[in-house]
Amino acid sequence: MNEIGDDEANEDDSDSTTDNAAPAEGRKRPESALTGNVTKRERLAVVMDSLTDSLKSASEEDSHKYEYRSQRLAFDKEQAELKRQHDAVEADKRRNMSMSWKRNVDKQTKKEKSECLNSFALCS
Repeated sequence: MNEIGDDEANEDDSDSTTDNAAPAEGRKRPESALTGNVTKRERLAVVMDSLTDSLKSASEEDSHKYEYRSQRLAFDKEQAELKRQHDAVEADKRRNMSMSWKRNVDKQTKKEKSECLNSFALCS
């Protein structure tokens, strides 16, 4: 009664894929959507730069009001960049320590295995 024939179901499927940009195999989004990625950091930098530019272009009498704000924006931008760099260095340190710890554990396990095999061979 309310059944859809195989031909009608196939037509609906083909229409939906042609209406939207067909995503590549294994991707949820079309490739064109992936090419224009903008990070939050880039967006923030653009906004801060535009604010600074608009404050600089203010009229002479209003510029002294906004001078502190433009200096503060520049300072905040520098501090954010320094924090990002510091976080990246700390992440590298954590990653290196984790890898060295893992190597030491692997060496210890191999050493214990070889000692166990040697003691077993001596007992036999």
